[in-house]
Amino acid sequence: MAATVQAVVRRSPMKLTFSPWQLLTLAVVVLPGLYLAYTWPALPNQIPTHFGADGQANGFTAKQHMWLPCIALPLGLYLLLLLLPRLDPKHRLATESANFQKLTLALVGLTASLNMLSLYTALHPQKHPGQLLVLVLGLFFALIGNYLTTVPPNYFVGIRTPWALEFPDNWARTHRLAGRLFFVTGLLSVALGLVWPGEVAIVTLLSGVLGTALVAYVYSYWLYRQQRKMTGVV
Repeated sequence: MAATVQAVVRRSPMKLTFSPWQLLTLAVVVLPGLYLAYTWPALPNQIPTHFGADGQANGFTAKQHMWLPCIALPLGLYLLLLLLPRLDPKHRLATESANFQKLTLALVGLTASLNMLSLYTALHPQKHPGQLLVLVLGLFFALIGNYLTTVPPNYFVGIRTPWALEFPDNWARTHRLAGRLFFVTGLLSVALGLVWPGEVAIVTLLSGVLGTALVAYVYSYWLYRQQRKMTGVV
């Protein structure tokens, strides 16, 4: 019996492997906690955690409360994204796909970056945080835009209009348009954030994001109406 068990183990070894994207995401998960521990002695008692449209901090929290967002939020978001594909009844999302792993990295990276930005702003109150905020958000939407152009139909991620969820072609065309607009918005915001005052870049980013969402929704409905006309359905 022992020999049989050993033979089975040799034939089917259990391996836990991670792709480069997953390893990078795991590194990002722990980075805010490490940064918080490293900067803890120098941090003031109040940490900025909310920023207005002008990029200035307008909300604060006690530094001892920063352990939760710096550790639990990135880790919780990572675990949630691992679970989402299992909840999709049509199983169109796959955790092993490179695109979904890039999405996970972008979302976890955004959470981690915003927490680290709060700590950095607390350490350097003389610096305007608006520029860094725009760079973080701009890169995030550029990455999200790149992902959206190829995201398969699903119930959790994407421009989930009723018409896109019902018709795969509508989904594909809507997400190609939205992905390109998000990508351009993100890169434009980054460029403006590097050479222009923070307010201009932030307004550009917010306008581009909201405008893209509105255009994508209207475009999806327009495609639906065009399809109905082609099939003779009023």
